[in-house]
Amino acid sequence: MRNDVKAKVVQVIEVEHIRGGSAENEPLRPVKSFWDMKGNFLAEYDPLFDMLAENYSKKAETFPAGS
Repeated sequence: MRNDVKAKVVQVIEVEHIRGGSAENEPLRPVKSFWDMKGNFLAEYDPLFDMLAENYSKKAETFPAGS
């Protein structure tokens, strides 16, 4: 284990809202965004990317290796 790794607990604002449904094939899903205490955007989590990655990996498994 490296000795130069540091961690600390910080306060953030978590905002959850519903996104999607504007297109026929776009699912409604809860999206979380994270902001610091000064109102600066930090990050976002959209479960659509997990769904797309899972679907992609399932499709990749059906192709023979090397094709």
